[in-house]
Amino acid sequence: MTDLTRMLRPRSIAVVGGAEAAMVIRQCQLMDYDGEIWPVHPKKSEVKGLRSYHSIEALPAVPDATFIVVNRHLTLGIVESLAKIGAGGAVCYASGFLEADEEGADLQAELLKRAGTMPVLMRRLRLS
Repeated sequence: MTDLTRMLRPRSIAVVGGAEAAMVIRQCQLMDYDGEIWPVHPKKSEVKGLRSYHSIEALPAVPDATFIVVNRHLTLGIVESLAKIGAGGAVCYASGFLEADEEGADLQAELLKRAGTMPVLMRRLRLS
């Protein structure tokens, strides 16, 4: 059985991506989340007033939960990096996996392979 404890009660959250990821950070701030929030963006040094890290490997510690808001191809590598460092789990806001087509089904199988035992939740992004 998969243990979701770290994802459901995270003390640290990483958020990967651009504008949509900033929306996730803002929602955490509005909910008065009192744990660590670590934006991850390869080019930005700050997101929503928080120091940004250029990669998963650059984070100050292993995140309990990670929200990934990038395209499906980038998602694969990010999930693999998270699994390698022992992250608590990931929520992937990307479309084009199993729901899309045969290529998407293959990508989803690859995503789950790269995740190993790390929990992964798939969520379609709604911007409205």
